[in-house]
Amino acid sequence: MIALFVTSFLIACSQQQIDPISPATEVNLSTAAARRSLDSNATLKSVATFPVGIATGSRLVAQNRKAADLVAAQFTSKTVYAYMSIEPTQGTFNFGESDYWVKYAQSHSVRLHGHCLVYHTGAPAWITQLKGNTNEFEQAIKNHIQTIVGRYKGKMKSWDVINEITYYNSGAIAQTPFRKMYADDKSYMEFVKRCFLWAHEADPDALLFYNDALYEVSPSKVEAIVNMAADFKRSGTPIHGLGTQMHVDINTPDAGIRNSLLRLASTGLLIHMSELDICINPNKDAITAISAKMNDAQQNKYKVVASLYKQLVPGRLQYGITLWDLSDADSWLVVQKNRVDAPCIFDANYNKKPAFYGLLEGLMN
Repeated sequence: MIALFVTSFLIACSQQQIDPISPATEVNLSTAAARRSLDSNATLKSVATFPVGIATGSRLVAQNRKAADLVAAQFTSKTVYAYMSIEPTQGTFNFGESDYWVKYAQSHSVRLHGHCLVYHTGAPAWITQLKGNTNEFEQAIKNHIQTIVGRYKGKMKSWDVINEITYYNSGAIAQTPFRKMYADDKSYMEFVKRCFLWAHEADPDALLFYNDALYEVSPSKVEAIVNMAADFKRSGTPIHGLGTQMHVDINTPDAGIRNSLLRLASTGLLIHMSELDICINPNKDAITAISAKMNDAQQNKYKVVASLYKQLVPGRLQYGITLWDLSDADSWLVVQKNRVDAPCIFDANYNKKPAFYGLLEGLMN
């Protein structure tokens, strides 16, 4: 996951202005045309042939009725934040976020996917700066994994076991604090395999995923992960799926998306499009308005991405498409990165954008 858990922050997008405070209504020709061609009452989950998920925090749903209604109406899968900060000090866990969604699932027809058990970014200092030896480090990680997975045994359908072990622009193993605990890449990768084994021991029925980003622009990364998956299979490591985050923009080449999906699916593992959003301002320009051209490009890209996933990933391997953040008000690009952008399918007032209709049409194709 590129982004960490973020809190709500308002940014409204209209044809005239991008305003982080004042609400605005986005109405343009793109939305009108889309509504004429598609049933405006159709929901994502009503047209999809696989689970459609959302990654958002419990606070937003608990405090914002419109957001809560959208989550219930549109989605059949929920990515549950379970970063390593869930254990802020060694042996002390805060299960509030994940417990909320387990309780939510008891009254809503929704699949739960945990994200993510091992991830260096945002991990608490006690683990990234551990003074012990490798054995002590691994014991701490094993306890972390098995405490969490064991608590939600039979409740979380699946887990991202480990996230982003490679550099963003290549398939080389990144020199993270966890990698630096080991003498070489081979030793580190044996640790990565053990992470999957520990999760499997805690819940043998849970589906286990490796999750990473930017496959669509890095063929070398795709090949590295395809090779990793083959090695896992040969060694009997319990891996069931690959997550392709799909943080893309309106200019991301369709060919890169196509090729990455084909190669990842060639592993025979489940493929989860796990963190989809599409930014409209990739050059980080100082824009003051979102043009109809930008909206049209975003709408088309959402359509293309969903269509390619549906057409290229065999049905038996389609674990689903999950959107990262619900609206432009709470997008990680806006809140965490302070960017002027609008990457989601709902605007800052939680209204459907042209992008919603693009995704809807792609799911129908």
